[in-house]
Amino acid sequence: MSREKMLAKPERTEMERYEPWNTLRDMERMFREFIGSPLPIGRPPRWWPMEFRQHMTPEIDLRETDKDLILSATVPGLGKDDFNIDVTKDTIEITGERKIEEERPGEKFHVRQQSYGTFCVSYALPVDVRPDEVKATYRNGILEVIMPKAEVTEAHKVEVDVES
Repeated sequence: MSREKMLAKPERTEMERYEPWNTLRDMERMFREFIGSPLPIGRPPRWWPMEFRQHMTPEIDLRETDKDLILSATVPGLGKDDFNIDVTKDTIEITGERKIEEERPGEKFHVRQQSYGTFCVSYALPVDVRPDEVKATYRNGILEVIMPKAEVTEAHKVEVDVES
């Protein structure tokens, strides 16, 4: 056998060259780079100067039980009067503000990572609620809003009349 034949690789067909998993891997890589980018959507990075980070975004959980929708928001450092909660039968909007701590004479910040400023979050609710029975509590930096579900009305079957 000649040396050339031993080193030669067989010709690959078109289908053998195309690997669909490479495309999916590229898409996953691009998605990870987008999500982990230094400029996340909705929240300025911590290394931005404080004057550019004047909006805080609370972390929200919205869960459902048999009787209620329960919204939990992580908003440390606020008092009960710092919130404004508006609920309609199918939406909730929470606004608030955490005021920035000013430097005192004789001290300076070396690290400043806490979020300050105003926030406004609004969500369309997955089911109708009774706005007049909503209750909110604030404990240990967690705001919890309990929204009782509205009564589900049975569908009413409509008969179609035939006109002659």
